[in-house]
Amino acid sequence: MLRDSGIAITYLRPNTLSSNALWWKNSIDSDGKVYDPTDPGLTSPIDPYDIARVAATVLTQSGHEGHGYILNGPEALSAKEQVEILADVLGRDIEFVSVTPEQFAEVNIERGTPESQARGLQNLHELFRAGRSGVLADDVQNLTGSAPRTFRQWCEEHHVDFN
Repeated sequence: MLRDSGIAITYLRPNTLSSNALWWKNSIDSDGKVYDPTDPGLTSPIDPYDIARVAATVLTQSGHEGHGYILNGPEALSAKEQVEILADVLGRDIEFVSVTPEQFAEVNIERGTPESQARGLQNLHELFRAGRSGVLADDVQNLTGSAPRTFRQWCEEHHVDFN
């Protein structure tokens, strides 16, 4: 529909955001655990800072209209690996607990998430779990001239958000 509209559009397609780790804060605070439905699947978390760098580039330079860019961090990581990195940066133990996408959806429904939303996320988690999101592309590097930040760098810059 957007392509047919005639509007000059550039598509930015980010992978998992590094900042999604903030969703773990409550369970880390309450019981030192992260419950995740995507293990052993890989994602390539991108720092929102890098998305902003790409957006600034495509908004201020011509020639991007009609193009789509895959935005990702420099490495594909499992959620367990991300939790290990976060625990290392925070200097504390965090237990990783793998749950199924269905279990995760059921808990969220019990906590008040609308069922349609919980089931939509269940489908997304199943794709992640199956390894369908560990894509690595060079678009951030090619567009900005510098590599995207690592998940560890994001954790180091945002460690205070977990205190």
